[in-house]
Amino acid sequence: MRALRVGHIKDSLTEDYSNLINLNDYAGRPEKQRQPAFLSRALASRAIQRFTGISAEEAAKTVVDGFHDNGIDALAIDDVNRRLVLVQSKWDSSGDTGLSQGDALKVRSGCSDLFNMRFDRFSPALQARQAEISAALSDPAMTFIVVIATTGRSALPAEAQAVFDDFLSEVNETEPVVSLEVLGLREFHSMVIEGTAGPKIEMTVPIEQWGVVDLPYQAYFGLVQTSEIATWYESHGDRLFAQNLRKSLGSTGVNEGLTNTLLNQGHNFWYFNNGITALCDSIKKTPRGGATHAYGDFAIEGVSVVNGAQTVASIHKAFRKDRTALEDARVWVRFISLEGCPPDFAMDVTRATNTQNSVESRDFVALDRQQERLRRDMLLSLRKQYSVKRGENPPAEPDGCTVEDALVALACAHNNPYYSVLAKSAVGRLSENTERAPYINLFNGGTTAHRVWRCVQVMRSVENDLTNRRKNLLDREFAVATHGNRLILQLVFNQLNLTAVNDPEYNWDAELASIHKITGQILMALIAEIEESYPNNYLAPLFKNTTKCRDLANKIEARLSSS
Repeated sequence: MRALRVGHIKDSLTEDYSNLINLNDYAGRPEKQRQPAFLSRALASRAIQRFTGISAEEAAKTVVDGFHDNGIDALAIDDVNRRLVLVQSKWDSSGDTGLSQGDALKVRSGCSDLFNMRFDRFSPALQARQAEISAALSDPAMTFIVVIATTGRSALPAEAQAVFDDFLSEVNETEPVVSLEVLGLREFHSMVIEGTAGPKIEMTVPIEQWGVVDLPYQAYFGLVQTSEIATWYESHGDRLFAQNLRKSLGSTGVNEGLTNTLLNQGHNFWYFNNGITALCDSIKKTPRGGATHAYGDFAIEGVSVVNGAQTVASIHKAFRKDRTALEDARVWVRFISLEGCPPDFAMDVTRATNTQNSVESRDFVALDRQQERLRRDMLLSLRKQYSVKRGENPPAEPDGCTVEDALVALACAHNNPYYSVLAKSAVGRLSENTERAPYINLFNGGTTAHRVWRCVQVMRSVENDLTNRRKNLLDREFAVATHGNRLILQLVFNQLNLTAVNDPEYNWDAELASIHKITGQILMALIAEIEESYPNNYLAPLFKNTTKCRDLANKIEARLSSS
């Protein structure tokens, strides 16, 4: 049976990719060498399609397999969902082998080299894309999916899994940035049957406490067990979100919060979550459950989740970690049938459910009396505008600043690496509670309009200086100047005379004039120190690690003092 399924996959890949895969590096080689190379590259392309939804032609262009490929056979950048997909593919004609430990180590090494922008260690095909890959690696919001694509077993052997477990633990030390996905014979054969897009999704969903809306368009709503939601994603992946504005965003701060709530407070999940909205071609109640509204089974065809993609993905992640934790958790779901609806109704629902206003931490900050005091003092003392409430037009830079500007600037001026790390990785946590630290350490009765405005000026000067310097930097040095901007800002503040920042008569322009020189010194010292102390660390999570940033800050201060 395995050999038969491998044959089905081979026929499908040959049909879809026979004129698309580049085999120029195999020119003149015998067919017995060209054929496995073609199938392996086509398999990598199919995996790229699975995680990005691009066409076969586009997927074939993502192949970077070749001699000295360093364990990466295909690479795609998903700009919409801000994630980078890396594929290592293994064609297994038997359908029964797994990834070896040696192959796993090769993939790990290749990922580390890529994350650290060591492009000279890769194939010419990957090096030719250095500019776009560098830009993606410098995006602090970018996440990564490492995909093992094989026609062998879907489960990795224990020794290979251990390699990836160690790797993920290392790169995800402060927040989840990299995830691992394995596509094996079962998954690829399902793609042959369904196609990469797949047929319309059909499912039978048990709904508790269900209700119905008949006019003007039919919809059913109620509570669904989160374990049931997890099986949707287990079976269909991102196909669930075919009509959504975006797919699941991978590991984000919000998604991690959803997952943690499920694992630790499953019984409260319904109260804390906004729920899921799905469109469908049709929905029919089955006889199961009878006439009572306490429980019912519903046969649903053509399902697409149009709001709540992050909820679905987070539920699935929690399901993978601890299935028993989801037993008492429910989520609110509504299914809207498109039968008899106007042609544009599906798009209207999708757009509307994804553009509702939400309450953010800034809305609560606006209620703090310190903010109103600062707004008034900025206007009276400095003739500057201070924008606190959402919906206000932010002032032009010479004319003032926003409360978000002030949060980041004051956090980095606080001389605590933990605050500068938050300013880099989770700025919302600086203001999530206006009655306790860190917020009250930044905004209190001693926070003056002069302090706010002058700190913002420093922040803008440092950022502008780094922007100009990045034009002449490459690879890892470029990444340090990008990802390390908040730590650099903190170190610049440490070199300025902040004891005089509240003095209206102090010549602050002289402090600003020194920033170009100070920023350059700190940047060069930071680059040198990272190469000495953390040469193999991926830089994005490095600058989100408080312990390592504190260590770097102390060492940079020592370097500056000694010089």
